[in-house]
Amino acid sequence: MKFLPMNITHALGVAATLTMLASCSILPKHEDIAIYTALSQATPNPAWPQARAQLSIARPTAERMLADPRIVVRPAPGELQVYSGATWAEPPPEMVQRSLLQLLEDSGRLKGVAARGSGLSSDYELATDIRRFDSDYAGGSTPSAVVEIAARLVSNDGRVVAFRVFHAEIPAASIAVPAVAQAFQQALAKDSQEIAGWALGTMANAR
Repeated sequence: MKFLPMNITHALGVAATLTMLASCSILPKHEDIAIYTALSQATPNPAWPQARAQLSIARPTAERMLADPRIVVRPAPGELQVYSGATWAEPPPEMVQRSLLQLLEDSGRLKGVAARGSGLSSDYELATDIRRFDSDYAGGSTPSAVVEIAARLVSNDGRVVAFRVFHAEIPAASIAVPAVAQAFQQALAKDSQEIAGWALGTMANAR
């Protein structure tokens, strides 16, 4: 009887074991994750007034679940879950800040606008809090994308010049996550346009 050397026998045994593990592994299989964005190219309103001011935009605050890139869904009143196998490309606070910044930059109605911390010497700061950023079935068979944002316009001396809550609710075309993400794009664009117009009007009237 011919024997293989111990090191060769051991190597073959390890290889066989790994082959068996590969065929009947108890480890969970990798789940593909689809990545979505709620950002869209919101269009400035030509009727917006010119505000001779510089504005900084703070990163929005949000409760822990809404500061996470997972896509939140309310399948029933009082119940919060997240979509499986789907995530935002970036958390809602970053998307809201980016949406407002791009829209106000594109409007050309300000002397300057930048994210807070960029070094801009601003006359005002736009501070926002995300109250809702979820897909809500609300007892129906198809969800709506709900985006609710509380906005404060603060002068450079720390005084709150204006406050308002903005609410957008857009029905999704179906229960599929891509359709839900598209509804979020419309809802965020609607809120962003309303916030930008409100902020510009407030600053224009204050000066």
